[in-house]
Amino acid sequence: MKKVLVLALVLAVSGIASAGVLIGAVDRSNGQSGDRAWIGVFDGNTDPIVGTLADGQYVFMDREYPWVNTPAQLAGAEYVLTFNTDKNGGETDVTYTVTLNVAAMVAITIDDRIPAEWNSDGAFATQQDAVDAVVAAFAAPGTFQDTGLDLFIREKADGSVDRQMSVYAAMLPAGVYTFGSQDSGKNFYSIGAIPEPASMLLLGLGGLALIRRRR
Repeated sequence: MKKVLVLALVLAVSGIASAGVLIGAVDRSNGQSGDRAWIGVFDGNTDPIVGTLADGQYVFMDREYPWVNTPAQLAGAEYVLTFNTDKNGGETDVTYTVTLNVAAMVAITIDDRIPAEWNSDGAFATQQDAVDAVVAAFAAPGTFQDTGLDLFIREKADGSVDRQMSVYAAMLPAGVYTFGSQDSGKNFYSIGAIPEPASMLLLGLGGLALIRRRR
């Protein structure tokens, strides 16, 4: 299994967050604290690093879960290794503020088990509602649309549990964007960015229609 680059690990442990070409600074605030592999001890303001999406790379800062079955359209994208500990139900204050250096397609993943857990209280009726809540600080409802692509998180080394994550995305200009909490016990979201030319592979009709999921 490919591991996150040793350099990235050194930077994370030293408290210096690594950044990518598309994704610049990432500031995490008011999150959960803990002591988990692979990062070790962290607090609510420990910043994440930026990785390159590929099978075998870790999804989160605080879990040894790798990506598997990564679609070719998303391979090589930059992504923020968020903290899965921030998924805790009742966690409503955590934010990830991302600096986007250039215009790009920005993506957010959402566990396909969401929003079933909220059906009883009616907080979110659809997966789209849950996505809209995460990006509410900067995007109107429906701005992020389902690309029809999925990413998978391998939670068991034997491949018996591969959690499916739907990918929602929107074209955004360079700027600073704050992603909010996901009050859920399911896997926390990831934030990704795809460069402008490659991002058009995901779009049809001049960017008016997102490709649909292949069943």
